Amino acid sequence: MDEMQGSAQAGNPAATDAAGTQALSGQQMYNNGSTGVQQTNGQPNQTGNQWYSQLSEETRGFVETKGWQSPDDVVQSYTNLEKLLGADKSGRGVVMPKEDAAAEEWGKFYDRLGRPKSADEYNLPIPQNDTGEFAKKAAGKFHELGITAKQAQSLAEWWNMNADEMQSSQVNQQMQNAEMEMNVLQSEWGKEYDANIEAARRATRQFGVKEQMLEKIENAIGTREMLKLFANIGKGVGEDSFVDSGKSSGFGISPEAARVRIGQLKADPDWSKKYLGGNADSKAELERLMRAAYPQ
Repeated sequence: MDEMQGSAQAGNPAATDAAGTQALSGQQMYNNGSTGVQQTNGQPNQTGNQWYSQLSEETRGFVETKGWQSPDDVVQSYTNLEKLLGADKSGRGVVMPKEDAAAEEWGKFYDRLGRPKSADEYNLPIPQNDTGEFAKKAAGKFHELGITAKQAQSLAEWWNMNADEMQSSQVNQQMQNAEMEMNVLQSEWGKEYDANIEAARRATRQFGVKEQMLEKIENAIGTREMLKLFANIGKGVGEDSFVDSGKSSGFGISPEAARVRIGQLKADPDWSKKYLGGNADSKAELERLMRAAYPQ
């Protein structure tokens, strides 16, 4: 009976198909799903069909672009990506919160990216002769925005470099403007230029105007207007001063101060050269001082 059944099965096409199908069932997971051609270990088979042929067209294109040769390559790529981004205890990578997420959620996200624990830990570079107040404010803003320490350092260095360049450019521009205004003033005053400059200097000495104050005035009204202002003041001090009974009056000077000033002028080689050369302003200045020093 067994021999007859075996013989019947051997001659029965249906039985043969069933057996063949059963024999292949262990390899169906590697079947390409369309041609019935087998493949092994996830590699292309002899007909050139790929392991990802059952995927959607878009996904197949992505796999081909990446050059993944097997499912193992896909898993390995994802593992590397997770290491790069980092993962929390649940295995999830760093995920950006939604725009309307709470500040606390954004804070945790920034911390994961490498934000320092506090603004004081940025240690921003401070330019020379700077109080550091701006750097302190900047550090607070950097921490609020979730910027990492490395990013903050780079931003601070970039800002300081540009600030120095801007300041140097501004100083150079001010010097050029001052030189231009001095040339205009020299042309306007002509022969009186030196005398007027000396009158301006006399005014600053008379009233104790320091260099820092002069710079502020110059920045406010310009070099030309500043020199004209102090030259007029200096002329007023010299021309309008008078002495009454040996006492100073108004912007005048005492006889003792006038005599000291005469001695200073005579000891000045430049002034003596002008005076001996017949300079009218030098002579007028000495005459005023003589009247103050030796009143009638």
